[in-house]
Amino acid sequence: MDGDGLRGKRHRPVGEEDVPVNPEQMREIAHAWIDLHRLSEDSPGRQEKFWSFDRLWELVHDDPEAAWNIIQIIRQEGSDLILSNLAAGPLEDLLVAHGDRFIDRVEMLAEHDAQFRRLLAATWQNSMPPALWRRIKAVAGPSW
Repeated sequence: MDGDGLRGKRHRPVGEEDVPVNPEQMREIAHAWIDLHRLSEDSPGRQEKFWSFDRLWELVHDDPEAAWNIIQIIRQEGSDLILSNLAAGPLEDLLVAHGDRFIDRVEMLAEHDAQFRRLLAATWQNSMPPALWRRIKAVAGPSW
């Protein structure tokens, strides 16, 4: 994560790994993540935005509440491209790592939000426990 290879530059200075993410930083991560996924695979601009991929992955594992909030910001963009990458990426990773913690929230949101149901429909079970996966599939929209 020091800026070489495919991984982008560190978003946080060394030594600030445990600093909480504020709402402005959440929006910055979300918008950079969206920009990254809009770029073609061979675009030179991808490296400049790749930090957002790394940062959101870290937050999924280290600060799932912040990751959940960023996922909610990203999904507002609404395009199939962004929703499919979000579903098969950060949302799926969050549910794999912390599904038991978030399942009640997922069910409540899906009950009233068609776009969120659609987002859930594009996730995969991965290594989610079968009971958790059944609950997700019960509220998800049709596969697309």
